[in-house]
Amino acid sequence: MSAATVAALAIYPVKGAAAVTLESFDIEACGPAADRRYCLARPGGRVFTQRDDASLARLRALPQGERLSLDFDGERLEIGPEAFAATAEIRVWSRSATVRLADAGSNAVFSRWFGTPLALAKLGHPPQREGAPLAFGDAAALLVANAASLDALNAALPTPVPMARFRPNLVVAGAAAYAEDGWRMLRAGEAVLAPVHPCGRCEVITIDQAFGAVLGDEPLRTLARLRSRDGEAVFGVRYAVERTGRVRVGDRVEPLDQ
Repeated sequence: MSAATVAALAIYPVKGAAAVTLESFDIEACGPAADRRYCLARPGGRVFTQRDDASLARLRALPQGERLSLDFDGERLEIGPEAFAATAEIRVWSRSATVRLADAGSNAVFSRWFGTPLALAKLGHPPQREGAPLAFGDAAALLVANAASLDALNAALPTPVPMARFRPNLVVAGAAAYAEDGWRMLRAGEAVLAPVHPCGRCEVITIDQAFGAVLGDEPLRTLARLRSRDGEAVFGVRYAVERTGRVRVGDRVEPLDQ
């Protein structure tokens, strides 16, 4: 891979909510700073995602120090650290996490927005997965995607889709399509990343991230035909953090063991 660079960076402060695009971020042990440090949870502690309600994509959350500013379809809510008092356990797929839940007044707003009882949870001590700390991401600290791979996929689609459908943290430009299949340890800016596994995709990639609505069965159907591994359609690679550090748009990206 020659002259590959960071083309875009994004975080998702609330799991399943809209992306916040950035020019730089610090990669911490459990992923990009402020990425997926909050989530919405159902009664009983199960995490609430776009699989439950596609309109979650329209929830915009912006961390401002210890405060969180939220907007859903033009209605705003500000939550400070004093709102998080009660401690609870929630489930993020196969693992549990200790969290602090927002106050009843704040949670009533989320419940009204999405038409079901919900509570906003703030990450406490990050749980471990396969020996690495993890926030509310599905399976690893961050997701890396390749712009050329999207170009190749779009060439096979009836209608092209944007990279936002795949919700990556870091997008690489300047690499060959699907070169990520062979990447191992990866240096991006100051950080070093260790591969976990290719990212198996679900119905979330059929959701238009701007409108928060499912738009047919693409690109999942075509991706499953072209890029199927162990029964899953794959796009992008999940990485753990080997070395923390700052990453900026335009920084060089290079594999360390090829």
